[in-house]
Amino acid sequence: MIFDYNGVKTFTDSLQIDDIGNCAIKCEGTYREGRIPFYGEYYLITKTVMGKTAIAKFGPVDPDSPGMVNGFELTFKKINYKEATICKEIQLFINDGLKGISKAEQITDIEAFELVPSLQSTFDNL
Repeated sequence: MIFDYNGVKTFTDSLQIDDIGNCAIKCEGTYREGRIPFYGEYYLITKTVMGKTAIAKFGPVDPDSPGMVNGFELTFKKINYKEATICKEIQLFINDGLKGISKAEQITDIEAFELVPSLQSTFDNL
């Protein structure tokens, strides 16, 4: 009988971001409704002005749904610009095992802003 041990995590893709203080990232992953997995997109946006960095994260977003899906979250925080802290935020976001992210790409912040689901639309389509 053979037993495997000493497992290692292997990354299969990379994402290059030239300006981590001013970027927008779209990630393709999954979210669950009970035990059933569904396709979902997750977004992270950073913007730095005068040494202060704003970080917004939201998702999951179902592009076929007019509003927010069950479990949708949006977080926002401001921090002093520190490259290591921003890198950690991005790293944790794109490698969150609960999101099941399989693809990540850089997009414009305008594209990301347009994809934040409307609260009114969510309630109008219950």
